[in-house]
Amino acid sequence: MFCHEDDKYFHIHVCDSGSGIANKNNLFVPFYTTKPQGSGIGLTLCKQILFNHDGLLSLKNRENVAGVEAVISLPKG
Repeated sequence: MFCHEDDKYFHIHVCDSGSGIANKNNLFVPFYTTKPQGSGIGLTLCKQILFNHDGLLSLKNRENVAGVEAVISLPKG
């Protein structure tokens, strides 16, 4: 995990070393899950909460290594 800032946002980067994102098109689809016991609301809810506070959430597969990088961006001021 690491943080940085630009003119408009504070950015929080969180990385894992899992299998990565198989289908980016379904990331924020409500109730879509790949887990047997999943509900599919976690990422959708996180993105909506951040949006309601003028923030951003992005996810992407890491380059040259297994896993995903999530970036939470919160507005300054």
